[in-house]
Amino acid sequence: MNKNSIKIIENIKRKIDFYLPQRLNQQKIKYFINKIKFNFDLNALNKNFNEPARDFLFRGGKRWRPILFLLTVKLFGKNYKKYLNIAAAIEIAHNATLIIDDIEDNSLLRRNELTCHIKFGLDTALNTGILLHFIPLKILLKSNLPSKQLQKISSIYIEEIINVHFGQTIDIYWHKKFPQNINISQYMEMCRLKTGGLVKMPLRIACALAQKNKNTERQLSHFGELIAIAFQIKDDVLDLIDNKNLGKTFGNDITEGKISFPVILALKKLTSAKSKRLIQILKIHTRDKKLISEAIELINKSGAIEESLKFANKLIDKAWQNIENILPQNSTKEEFKKFILSLTKRI
Repeated sequence: MNKNSIKIIENIKRKIDFYLPQRLNQQKIKYFINKIKFNFDLNALNKNFNEPARDFLFRGGKRWRPILFLLTVKLFGKNYKKYLNIAAAIEIAHNATLIIDDIEDNSLLRRNELTCHIKFGLDTALNTGILLHFIPLKILLKSNLPSKQLQKISSIYIEEIINVHFGQTIDIYWHKKFPQNINISQYMEMCRLKTGGLVKMPLRIACALAQKNKNTERQLSHFGELIAIAFQIKDDVLDLIDNKNLGKTFGNDITEGKISFPVILALKKLTSAKSKRLIQILKIHTRDKKLISEAIELINKSGAIEESLKFANKLIDKAWQNIENILPQNSTKEEFKKFILSLTKRI
């Protein structure tokens, strides 16, 4: 990560701290709910929302979605410093989905710490995740933007958040019911929604702020979808690699019974007996390390991991080729490209 990205991350953190300071007071509460009519329990809100929210938001993370947004704004010739509030809103929205996702997956670790629901309780984490979905919308609505832009950006936010949860709905159904006829096209559509929503959102909002035409927005949106699918495929692969630096539970997708991209490929490549064995392990949602290792070995020996990575890298190359000629020819273009490549070519 270069010095400029580190500086941007620090600015985003300061913005998040502005909206969710160490302790919420009555003035800050009024920012969100307009007025207090009776006797507001500040301690309850701070202990049961602000504390778990800040604990999660300030654990770190790459903050790459808001960086993508600010780089795109800069690419289009705008002063990105004017839009740090929107970058913070995008990062808060992303963390909201992670808290909910961890609950749905019953994950134990996130960024090398206990997940929000394990640390603070299921009810608190669920409420925190839901509330963090709406706070960005309030930040957007209070932004000093022309009404047409505000309407467009709010619409994008709502649309992409719905996309995220539609995709998540499909993903949850798959790992609960384990339909065995899932194909690559269906997987890509699920990822386009679930993972793509929070990649398209920063790109589309940047287009709205720069007043780009519908064609530019459509092409950048498609670029975001391909990048998101590639990112998710690589995330699927990373879950099968025992690496403590990832900050999350190794083999969690096996425990979850997730129909990941490598699993889809492995089921096609393995013999009937080995496919049945892999399905058997995935269906029991085990935390047994030996069974998890057995499932990963089956996937690995099928050649699905190598093929998954090749597929993802081809998507990245195709995504860039699709937009390379429509982007402004300025110094930020190369910075934008380097950022995308550093983000997606993790393995």
